[in-house]
Amino acid sequence: MRWVAFASLLVLTGCSWLGLDQPKANTEAAAPSPSGEKVTITQQTWAAFVNYKYWLTPLAWTKSMGEGYFAVAKDGRSWGLTGCTANACITGAPQSQDAINICQTRSSGVPCIVFARDQNIIVPYDVVD
Repeated sequence: MRWVAFASLLVLTGCSWLGLDQPKANTEAAAPSPSGEKVTITQQTWAAFVNYKYWLTPLAWTKSMGEGYFAVAKDGRSWGLTGCTANACITGAPQSQDAINICQTRSSGVPCIVFARDQNIIVPYDVVD
């Protein structure tokens, strides 16, 4: 029972004690956002993305496992996700629009875009304090 509580704490805190929540320089090739600009996201949104990545593929797993989408609001304060942690989703492939819809509900209508497909970030971004 203690292990479950500890694992839950790691997920909720974004694994900050391991240093895993620190954004790296955005050196990946990224598709332009619909507006052609970088998306600026908050530290909290970045932490949610880090948790999403480890939800898809736990630390102990050596290769990418899950599939999904992570969307962020254009103001960088809200996010939404959809996906599954198995190699093949039982109910069909995740839809990017589902992540966008969840994000827009959470953002009170601020437009959202897809930030990542599976674990790959697909838009240029900056993380602010």
